Amino acid sequence: MSFSLFSRRFLASVCLAMSALSHAQEGTQTASYSVNDSQPVPLLSGGLAFVPTWEAGTPTLVSIISPVLLAPLGKDLVFESRAEFEGDFQPRNGTAGDFTGAVQKTLDYMQLDYIGNRYVTISAGRFLTPFNVFNERLYPNWIRNTQSDPLIFPLGTGSDDGLMFRGGISAGKNLNLNYTAYFSSLSGIDHFESERHVGARIAAFLPRERLEIGASLQHQLQQQHLNRLGWHLVWQPMRVPLELRAEGAFSGPEGSGLWLEGAYRLPNARFAPLRRAQVVARTQAFQTGSIVGLNRDLPVSDTKRTEFTFNYFLKDGWKALAGYGRTFTALGNSNIWTVGMTYRFLLPLGSRQ
Repeated sequence: MSFSLFSRRFLASVCLAMSALSHAQEGTQTASYSVNDSQPVPLLSGGLAFVPTWEAGTPTLVSIISPVLLAPLGKDLVFESRAEFEGDFQPRNGTAGDFTGAVQKTLDYMQLDYIGNRYVTISAGRFLTPFNVFNERLYPNWIRNTQSDPLIFPLGTGSDDGLMFRGGISAGKNLNLNYTAYFSSLSGIDHFESERHVGARIAAFLPRERLEIGASLQHQLQQQHLNRLGWHLVWQPMRVPLELRAEGAFSGPEGSGLWLEGAYRLPNARFAPLRRAQVVARTQAFQTGSIVGLNRDLPVSDTKRTEFTFNYFLKDGWKALAGYGRTFTALGNSNIWTVGMTYRFLLPLGSRQ
């Protein structure tokens, strides 16, 4: 059986299973609120970031505004959307002169979510590609520990126009399984660009250990019909203020790589102001595939990079940062310096009644 035929049958099976689960739960569901309960209101959230970066001696004033709209539409429907406006301003003459550059406008997602039951949520529209977890969980500047994107980030990620199923299942006292299955259509419309592919992700989460391990699979239904494989690991031990994250991705023609990041908070520091600090280290490597340049957003040569970041949380949602990294390639080595601030905002659009 070909991979393409398998992927179509797999997606059809997931759809049928989720439909059966939804109907099975209809008889046991009760209304989550009565007419006398307060009703949810739309929220406007998002982040602001100003992160000047010096890479290979060239300064770039990275300025980002990323608004998020979340609007409940009754008991089972939610509309959510996120846009991004990013300006990467560089000196007009390379390393001297006034800073100039265009503002890039991106629609990251705009989707309608139907919460069928505790096992399945169905999303339709434009959504973040659920390949590994950085794209969905860690991408916003105010969330990520290190401001630069992982080298493998463009591999299998981005945004898709299509249909997505996701949910979770308890498989034991200390084991939860979560899954995502999706299909996207081909689109070249401005701000709605999408590749045609089918994919899935499944992960096991151990609540007691606070450990998640998962795998991703994606098959391209156009052009080279590429297969992309990924894995991720997230661990936050209970007794230590440590976050350990790692991802790997593989695509023969495009390339492969991995990254590993550790972040440590200092809540018990003797010097009280340091209790708001976090130190981060990330190392990563990328190896080019059999067709160099097939994905123009990936490095064009084998690359290794190590970075160190110091984050300081001034207030909830407001973070100052400074970082240093060094990139190693066959074409030459270079330094990366980063400073700046990120801020997260949250505004209710209305009042609860």
